[in-house]
Amino acid sequence: MARYTPSLFVLLFLMLATSPIHARQINISINDYQFLPNTQTVDLGDSVKWTNNHTQSHDVTEKNFLWASIALIKGDSFTQAFNTAGSYSFYCSFHPGMTGKIIVRTPKETQINIGKEIITQKPKRLPIALNLDGKNTDQVYLGSYIVNAQGGCADCHSCPSYAAGHDPFKGETKQFNASSYLAGGKAFGPFVSANLTPDSNGKPDGMTLNQFKYLMRSGKKPHITGDILQVMPWPVYGNMSDVDLEAMYAYLSSIPKLAQPSRSACQ
Repeated sequence: MARYTPSLFVLLFLMLATSPIHARQINISINDYQFLPNTQTVDLGDSVKWTNNHTQSHDVTEKNFLWASIALIKGDSFTQAFNTAGSYSFYCSFHPGMTGKIIVRTPKETQINIGKEIITQKPKRLPIALNLDGKNTDQVYLGSYIVNAQGGCADCHSCPSYAAGHDPFKGETKQFNASSYLAGGKAFGPFVSANLTPDSNGKPDGMTLNQFKYLMRSGKKPHITGDILQVMPWPVYGNMSDVDLEAMYAYLSSIPKLAQPSRSACQ
């Protein structure tokens, strides 16, 4: 982890990276006497649209009467936005045997899910295998979200940041470069970004958790006295909670170990 003074661009990037993901519209079909699917998980801000494709009239009524549609004839639809996390059971008041449920994730659950999808969703945005032995998987996936979606760590610690043919700045489908992922080696003047992958003992950049937290909050590497990191915006990252820093550490401990590329390979 080396240095450049945090620029306005970096600060704006971090602000944008922490904003909510784009809201989606989820569709549920009313077919015969069923809601299909009858259980759906959504994120805060998402909306659900029920469309009646049955010749019979139906409605959509939340069990605690928080919301309800009018009677929907064939072709009619009803849309409800969800801005509070929780579980919402619904049914058709004309046919009470027709039931369903909407589960709205908390913001943290959404972050964990995004972090997991970065690694597992097909096509993969980051084709690596994580070592999850003995680890809290939710903590690791939260760390994936912070490292890959908020922190932009691959921008400085992967060389190059994106796989060949998958550079979003060239209008290509985004995929992180797995061959040197977070292995450092990128030069910023006289400074070179550190290899964040785990050492033979599973420690990112050879650091214990406490040493990692100390570096993130002080800008000082644990075994080097006097120097303060001059590239990484640790004054920004150091504001993160212990929970987030511990999740980052758990994730960095789980990624494949790689050798740092040479300077010539990073030109």
